[in-house]
Amino acid sequence: MAKTAGVALVTGASRGIGPFIARSLAEAGYSLVLTGRSASELEVLADDLRAKGTTAVALPRDLTVAEDVEALVRTAEREVGRVDVLVNNAGGDPQREFDDMTWAENDAIFQLNLIAPMRLTHLLLPGMLERGRGHIVNISSIAGRVGFPYTEAYAAAKDGLMGFTRVLRNDYRSRGVSASVVVLGAIRDAGQGQRTADQLGMKMPAMGTSPAKDVGKAVVAAIEKDRAEIVVMPGPGRLIKALMDLFPSMGPAMNQATGANATMRSVIEFRRRSPG
Repeated sequence: MAKTAGVALVTGASRGIGPFIARSLAEAGYSLVLTGRSASELEVLADDLRAKGTTAVALPRDLTVAEDVEALVRTAEREVGRVDVLVNNAGGDPQREFDDMTWAENDAIFQLNLIAPMRLTHLLLPGMLERGRGHIVNISSIAGRVGFPYTEAYAAAKDGLMGFTRVLRNDYRSRGVSASVVVLGAIRDAGQGQRTADQLGMKMPAMGTSPAKDVGKAVVAAIEKDRAEIVVMPGPGRLIKALMDLFPSMGPAMNQATGANATMRSVIEFRRRSPG
């Protein structure tokens, strides 16, 4: 997609990594449609962006509800006329043991992390194809590739998002609609990892983590350079990801060596003591 400004819809924009993505897109010249569950936080972000000259519309919705997803697209197209870029950023995991969760809780993880991005893409794709212009950016995670502890449903959903992106890109790029996946390692300053560390009174290390602002930069680069995949990790991220695909036991060994297993065990115990 060309660098000319367009309209970008960003999910999960109310908190975490979302505002960093929104601000990077605003700096690149995009008008924004922002969605998330927190109306008040969305409005704060939209007000801040508008004060800096960006057109920003806040549309709070719950993407685990199919009717909300459909209403979001209808309202967005009515408010701004078109959506050129979709950034599927909304996601998360309760960080609890798979067998301790109900099936409904596991299903909700899939609805948010995989089904909602696919549904939004399906709803917006016809308009993009009609205009011959569009880009889908899906935010995924390295969690599934490293066998990160206690993330069964989340890891499956995020790996599914990678596969969906690859096929979507292959099928529609020749018709003007491309797709990219941004694969996240450990992110500091914002997002689930940082929230969990704050809850447990732990400090996110600078070594082995990436600042949240790098995610926003990666999203813009994915669009402007039409990159199939960007891995946001310190060092040779794509090489590390490829090695873990070739050697599946490498991820669990890394988790053990880096203390990730012990840390996640502490998280699980904390969740049991504080289920709310």
